[in-house]
Parts: sequence; structure tokens; C-alpha cells
Amino acid sequence: MSDPLNSKKIKIAIVAGEKSGDELGGPLMESLRTHFQDITFIGVGGEKMQVQGLLPLFPMDKISVMGIIEPLIKLKELLSLRKDLKNFFLKEKPDIFIGIDSPDFNLPLSKFLKKELGLKTVQYVSPSVWAWRKGRIKSIEKSVDSVITLFPFEEGAYKDSNVRICYAGHPIAYRFNQDQDELIKRKEPKSVALLPGSRKSEISLLADEMIKAAKELRRNDESYKFYMPLSDKKHLDLINEPLEDLVKVSFNNSQEILSNCEIGIITSGTATLEASLLRTPCVTLYKTGWLSFRLIKPLLRIDNFSLPNLLAGRELLPELLQDEVNVENIINAIEKISLKGLDYYYKEFHAIHENLKAGSSETAAKEISHLID
Repeated sequence: MSDPLNSKKIKIAIVAGEKSGDELGGPLMESLRTHFQDITFIGVGGEKMQVQGLLPLFPMDKISVMGIIEPLIKLKELLSLRKDLKNFFLKEKPDIFIGIDSPDFNLPLSKFLKKELGLKTVQYVSPSVWAWRKGRIKSIEKSVDSVITLFPFEEGAYKDSNVRICYAGHPIAYRFNQDQDELIKRKEPKSVALLPGSRKSEISLLADEMIKAAKELRRNDESYKFYMPLSDKKHLDLINEPLEDLVKVSFNNSQEILSNCEIGIITSGTATLEASLLRTPCVTLYKTGWLSFRLIKPLLRIDNFSLPNLLAGRELLPELLQDEVNVENIINAIEKISLKGLDYYYKEFHAIHENLKAGSSETAAKEISHLID
């Protein structure tokens, strides 16, 4: 039965500040089109969102900044861009605002639009209040009507809050939906995926340690094979450790590499989740600049930081943080995975995978359509 709202003319303001947000925004916009016949989108987004009809006010990469220091360096430009968006939205008068991730940029925008236009506002992807800066929940309460979360463990952070929470699951759970037995058959024995991340800072800090660990593993066992998929050929210039014939480097095929490898050594982020869904147990590494880590560390409220461990609710996989990242600890972590056995992890990963199938963009679109109503 068609929804009577379908005939209503709807204008949605939507802002994504990063590639990962754009990848969520595209499918969300596609799902929203199934709820409204006459719908237009205004704001900022990347290629996936533009395919769905968004004409961005300015390029998304202008607001794609990470960490603590970089946003401070670009603060003047970021404030100017946000002001441009405020003025644009005031003129266009949308029916709702959706901020996708990038909370430091989007939450003040949500708060402004709520105050000036009385808009319902949505934050798609919860800020990491479960991990640090819990005080932000007060700011979120003043800024948004609904937080749409990707992970089930995030809901607990809002238990004493009046913010509406909608768990939508992660779209990646549907993209990586191959039969588990088929995935396992593809694994090359003694193969290790080395994923140093997609940001220059991550590669500079972690790639050399991964390669040194690979050399040590090969010295102990000549049957090991190593694969390093990079997202950009220029990233090779950031690696100082000689690759020799030990590590096979490729580009823009990390998911294929993860599918084929038995084990991974991976920089913390979405790639660790991809590894779990592709049935590749991994050691998770996280290292940032000395100053950034000193600023962040006192605010951390979690025992584990890798996504597979957060989803499991315990330390399912080894993880190494900051000064713990060294060759000896990486080798010990690989041995720990080998001792538990791959079958143990396959069972755990299957449970995580199923739990993440909560409707994704369709669940998020339903939540948003209810708010517009």
C-alpha cells in the first residue's frame, strides 16, 4: 500500500563530510525516494550522493578533516563554509536536516536549523560518545531529534537521554553477504593482509611496523605470504622500510585481499569490520601523533577500541594501542590468533554479521519519514 505522504513535495537538507558518509548517504537517498514521489536533496556530499540527485553547494573534501589538530588549522575555512550552508538552508527552507557523521561540523548546523527554522534534525552515525567525550550527549540533545546508529552497542550511551535512537545496522553487512563456507574455501594458507590505512598519517606511523613484523614472521616460517593493498600509489612514498620481494603491493583492492587472506594486520577503522565480515581475523593497530594521543587518552571510556571487539563485547581479537605497536607485540598477537584457531573466529564473526543486518538504509529512511510526518 502506498504511503499518503508519497504525494507530498519534500526538500531534504543533507550533509556528508567524508567518503564513508557519502557511501551511507547514497543508499539512504535512494531509500528515501521509495517513501516520497517528489523529493529533492540540497547540501553537501560526494559521488554516491550526487548520483542520487544532490547538487552540492561546495566539494565535500573541503570539510573532510580528521583528528584534533587539522580541524584547528582549518578552523577559519570550516566556519566560513558552515556559515555559507546556514545561509543557503535559511533561503531554501528544507523540511528536515540530516547530518551524516562528521558531528563536529554537523551538530552545530543541526542546532542552528532547529532554532531558526524549527526543523526536525537527524544525526546519521552516532558521535563516539560511548568511547569518549560523553558530555557531548547534552549538546546532541539540543541539536537533534533522532540519532541513527550503525552498531547495537551505541544505544547504551543514550539510556539516560531524551534523544530518540534508531539502530539501523551497517550497510556493509549486506554488501558482504557471501556464503561463509565459500569465503573460507577462498583463503590462501599462511597468507597475511597488511592494511596500513587510507590516511597519510596512518601509513607513515604504521606501514613500516607492519613490514618489519612481516619480515620477522617470514624468518620464523618461510611459508608466510604477505599482501599490502594501498588506496593510492603515492602512499608508497610514505613507506621507508624496504619491501624487497616479501610484500606484494596492490591498489584499491583491499576487500579482495581480505577475502583471500587467512589473517590480517590492520589499522583501526572500518577495515577491521570488513575483515570480520570477510572472515579474516586480524590484529588491530592504532597509533596517532604524540600530542593528539596525550589529549585523547584521558577522555577514553572504553576497554577495547577495535570494531570487532566492540561488537563482540569483549577482546575477541588482539589490539595494540600507541606505544604497544611494535614488532614483538604484533608477532605475539598473530601467534595468539593461530593458537585459538580460525574456526573459533569464523563462528564469532557469523554472529556479528547477522546482528548487523538491521535494515540499514531502509530502516534509516523509515525513521526519517516518520519525523517528516
